[in-house]
Amino acid sequence: MRGRSGAVTFDLKLNTMQREETASDSSRLEVYPPVHRLGVVGRWVRARLQTEILRGTPVLVRIQGLRSPWRNAVMQASSFLGEEEFYMLLVALVVWIVDAKLGRLMVQLMGICFYVTGFLKNTLCLPRPPSPPVTPLQRCQDWGLPSHHAVLNTNIPWFLWFYLDHHFSLSLPTKISVFVGIGLWSVSVMFSRMYLGVHSPADILTGGVVGCILLAGWLRAYERVDDYLSSSPSLLSLLGIVCIVVLLLSLHPDPYPVTIVFAETVCMTGVAVGFVVGQVLLTPPTGGRGLLEEAGQYSSLLTAVWCGLLRFLVGLVALVMLKALAERGAKILLQAVAHVAGVTTVCIKRKSEVSSERVHYSAKFVALNESKTGSEWNQNKLTWVWDRGPINLDIPVKFTSYTCMGVVAVAICPALFSLINI
Repeated sequence: MRGRSGAVTFDLKLNTMQREETASDSSRLEVYPPVHRLGVVGRWVRARLQTEILRGTPVLVRIQGLRSPWRNAVMQASSFLGEEEFYMLLVALVVWIVDAKLGRLMVQLMGICFYVTGFLKNTLCLPRPPSPPVTPLQRCQDWGLPSHHAVLNTNIPWFLWFYLDHHFSLSLPTKISVFVGIGLWSVSVMFSRMYLGVHSPADILTGGVVGCILLAGWLRAYERVDDYLSSSPSLLSLLGIVCIVVLLLSLHPDPYPVTIVFAETVCMTGVAVGFVVGQVLLTPPTGGRGLLEEAGQYSSLLTAVWCGLLRFLVGLVALVMLKALAERGAKILLQAVAHVAGVTTVCIKRKSEVSSERVHYSAKFVALNESKTGSEWNQNKLTWVWDRGPINLDIPVKFTSYTCMGVVAVAICPALFSLINI
């Protein structure tokens, strides 16, 4: 009863705070969630989910009371283990050093996770936990539910576990150690997001459920996917895959106001497409091999370690340089094509129209039942869809350059390693 009373007291305080904010400040953040297009059902689903987000606020406040400088540092580090930057470094390590097939499959799974999570985030447009009373320790500029970190850390660590268990002959103590390590990795990342005040328990739980569904499907499909791509399908089939991805991106919601969600989805799916293109066009049927798969050719462990370190450093430098060249080349090429077609273009980097403070729930966070009108709404549609005025090439350039980045990682870098004999 005491816990229930505490929750009721918090709800009363939150309602009072909302009324005071509404009375004192007429400015508000207007959001049009695409889910509202479903009418009463869509509005009910979103309202229900938002209620569950707010219901977890007392839990976050109690966790917030545990903060200390050293715990903050640990949780920041744990959160980084779920960031895209960490996963890209991990993928590079796996593809070039450990097992090329595993690395390719991880990237393809990440592309699926990013697309589905971004689609749900931009469809629902649900806020992050209310601040105050929650004090976030990180700045976020996108919607809250489902948590990207929860989806990724339900998928990537546990896919890694299933793959190692299925394809490697691990001893029982090693299996137990890997299982415990992956479990700690996955759970610590999810808990860190609540500790840092940027996700509610509902965000994490929903992300975990979505992640489990995606992982279950991927575990049934990944062998067939890799076998098909390694069988050197025709160029027409490859073009069909790319067209399907572009079509899916064109269906991805990009609601008012614009956040970074869609741009991040484009970048990650671009990398995944690049891995597919590189595997099909520029690698042998085996799809390339990691250093550990070729361990027999090294005379000593020290030589293998040295070559592994060189592979990682040379590969990262090549990735950064060639990605920059690809970005510049894509911009020039697309501008030239647009000029020939008589289309006026600009290339302005898309930024979030929502500040990190405003994505957290407050009485100023208002979900509209109707979209912005005409020109206002069109300014926020996909940048390659025909619209009045100049077309922003930022998204097409991102997709092209990150696709090239994937090709470099899975095909060009292994060829470079072979050329310099590392």
